[in-house]
Amino acid sequence: MIANKKFLDKQRLVGDREADLLIAKTFDSNQQGRLYELFKLDEVAIELQPESDLKIFLISQKPQPIWFNQKRLKKGQQLFKQYALEMMVLLGAMSLPYCYAASPGNKALYLSDKMRNAPGKRLMDTASFVIAVLTPGTLEDGETGHIHINKVRLIHALSRYYLQKQPSWNMDWGLPINQEDMAGTNLAFSYVILLGMQQSGYILSQREKDDFLFAWRYIGYQMNIDEKLLPSSFQEARQLANTIKTRNFKKTEEGIILTTELLGYYKASVPPEQADLVPSQIRYYLGEEVAEYIGLPIDPIRDRLAATISTFKSLQSMLSVQPNSYQKMFSQHMRLKKRFTA
Repeated sequence: MIANKKFLDKQRLVGDREADLLIAKTFDSNQQGRLYELFKLDEVAIELQPESDLKIFLISQKPQPIWFNQKRLKKGQQLFKQYALEMMVLLGAMSLPYCYAASPGNKALYLSDKMRNAPGKRLMDTASFVIAVLTPGTLEDGETGHIHINKVRLIHALSRYYLQKQPSWNMDWGLPINQEDMAGTNLAFSYVILLGMQQSGYILSQREKDDFLFAWRYIGYQMNIDEKLLPSSFQEARQLANTIKTRNFKKTEEGIILTTELLGYYKASVPPEQADLVPSQIRYYLGEEVAEYIGLPIDPIRDRLAATISTFKSLQSMLSVQPNSYQKMFSQHMRLKKRFTA
């Protein structure tokens, strides 16, 4: 892994060459309508489509890296299955707000109408991706996890294509959704989730943490993130996360607006007695520094209450594991998905 300034500066100018070229070719040949049709299909339906460059890309799988280990991938996915409900809560309460603190990476999120105007849909899509790649067995040969990964690669490339054409995009920020930003997002879904699990009182072994990071290392590799930006251990993940945080985390208008809109969605979706504590719960997980960057003010009474509740839940977590966590998470996700696809 490489985490020095010179290398990361270069990675801000790199996207996903294969996906970017295919998107450019698709628009040059006026085939974007076909692209949007494929985006609407599930993975099984995509496999049944007529042959085309887009289909070939979507069903392809990168050759396994020399460090690939099927057993470790399976163990990392099994950890997700064991704690799926807890990890999904952390995805919304910790990972996404964490990403909003990173600038200029958050500018691409801010300028995306889908992100800004439909935070609930974005949360649902993100959860769908996590389920698709972390459910045990989905990344084995012949399964459909890789199609979901390649669909996201094309969505990112499409965003880069559009955002670079906007007068408001400044190339001093780098490419939209560049390699450093993608590496940071990968950490938000892996390393940051593990930090949240620790804060929630779950006791994970070093091997469990490293296997979960291994699963995301492999997912990042298939996402075409540079291997030198994919940590191989918890210690390397901490080093890269701290470096990216030092380089990019700051208080910005974009981060504050994204967070405000996400909070608005939460407050409209949870019972009123819980809604008032959502900002304080996010502060608890992110810490004061990052919470300040995204505009979450100190609220002594609610912060103290949220911390007390979280501490109590942490003690419970040390003594027991939620039974049927994956089934409960999946049931909740399907209800959310039905809401946005009805």
